[in-house]
Amino acid sequence: MRLAFLAVAALLLQDPPKTAPFLQIKEGAVWTYMTGDKEGKVKVTGRETINQVETFVLTTDMAGDTSVKEFISIDATGIRMLRQAAGSNTTDYNPPILRLKLPPVEKETWEWKGEIGKEKASIAYTNEGEEEITLPGGKYKAWKISAVMEIGGVKHTGTNWFSAGIGLVRQQSEFESGGKKHKSLIELKSFEPGT
Repeated sequence: MRLAFLAVAALLLQDPPKTAPFLQIKEGAVWTYMTGDKEGKVKVTGRETINQVETFVLTTDMAGDTSVKEFISIDATGIRMLRQAAGSNTTDYNPPILRLKLPPVEKETWEWKGEIGKEKASIAYTNEGEEEITLPGGKYKAWKISAVMEIGGVKHTGTNWFSAGIGLVRQQSEFESGGKKHKSLIELKSFEPGT
């Protein structure tokens, strides 16, 4: 009896097995996305420290549009966006926006309130659960995250699908501006993990 107790105690004292991180980004990683018949690439082009937080710089080139840079951080609690830059325009997110709460938990909700540049904004997120989706690049198991954002009196709705080991595999969004509804759909075509 005492040996059984000691064996259980020894198991309890051991470190629990570590799970693999949801996403590890490496420099040189490239995501190729399709939006309609246009192809665009997102590439990890470096690192930069913002307010003592180390970020990865993701540079997006979408079929002739201005190159956009996103500055994101990843840790055990989530994927956050700290800044976006296009040409000479830089927009900071204060506080950083938590785009995916980790580890993912179905039906979990979270809110973000702060400033996007100088505009007050809020975002309400819901983790809708994991599902299998078919994209130009194949089939993926991905966590479906819905979001409702309000900024400058404009309401945006969107859904992002994140796949472990890859990141964003699909993004669907819509908003109304000037009496017109705008919709977009971006889907992963291929992913190169970098070195």
